[in-house]
Amino acid sequence: MKLSKLPNEVFTFTLKNDFNMTGFLLEAKPDEAFEAKRVGKTEFIRTNTSSNIKLKDNIELNEDDVSRLIEAGRKVLIYYKLEKKLDAYNFDDEFKLLNVVVKY
Repeated sequence: MKLSKLPNEVFTFTLKNDFNMTGFLLEAKPDEAFEAKRVGKTEFIRTNTSSNIKLKDNIELNEDDVSRLIEAGRKVLIYYKLEKKLDAYNFDDEFKLLNVVVKY
């Protein structure tokens, strides 16, 4: 399933060039975090290894696997490197997350 077809609410943020992703991930505490080269790519690279979910390929996942994690209710962050864009799925409070984005 394509990420754009998911019924879940997604929060999207544009990041500054010197964004501190490590500090942000430590404070935001997502269940899963991924990086993609650009919007529309179907390969996602896991950027955190704290997950205890084992999928067929634990480092690089395709769009269907990431969609399944989102549908399962996991807090998922996807960072699009070229666009400096961050999508957040299954987070409760958009403004709380925005404050963390601005902080880092």
